[in-house]
Amino acid sequence: MNNYQYISYSIFLFSIIFSCCNNSGVKREKDLETNDYLELVENKINKLIDNNLNLVVDNQTVYLGIDSLNKMELQRIIENNVFFFYFSYQTCPPCIQQTVSYIKEVFPDYENNDRIFFIAPDYPPRFRRNCYGKALLVLSKIKLGIPLEAENVPFIFSLNNKLAIEKLHIVNKEDFAKTFDFLKMLSEQVEE
Repeated sequence: MNNYQYISYSIFLFSIIFSCCNNSGVKREKDLETNDYLELVENKINKLIDNNLNLVVDNQTVYLGIDSLNKMELQRIIENNVFFFYFSYQTCPPCIQQTVSYIKEVFPDYENNDRIFFIAPDYPPRFRRNCYGKALLVLSKIKLGIPLEAENVPFIFSLNNKLAIEKLHIVNKEDFAKTFDFLKMLSEQVEE
């Protein structure tokens, strides 16, 4: 091997080693940034849960789908160990679809299960009768009256007999496993 070949070979090896080390550093920085982002999201979710848990929602007249002749008070619905999945027309469809998929898995009869309600106040009226297999619960006041609604995030919740939010989960597309776990916990509550 002559000097020229030796130098070329050395430069080649050096560039490979430098490239690997540099990419490794970039990857670690990206991993740190991703971990920081995920931690910020998780902290925001926990703060939203803390700020909305135990808040009382507005008791109001409600009905299913387009059947406004069969109105009832929200207070009457909750007597049956129910839970609600609240989402917006603006919510990312994969978040809704994945959550509905988990609901189907945990509650195979969810379409006919009268303990599961979907609330989507801004969905177009044409979807009220059948939105992911369920008739939407229509609220006479349009909103529940809690700050979480302004965040435009999908969430699952249950109410106690005083209409206070007893259990609350915010869907996080970065960690759908928690949504599944929450639904499993709710299934045990509903079966009681």
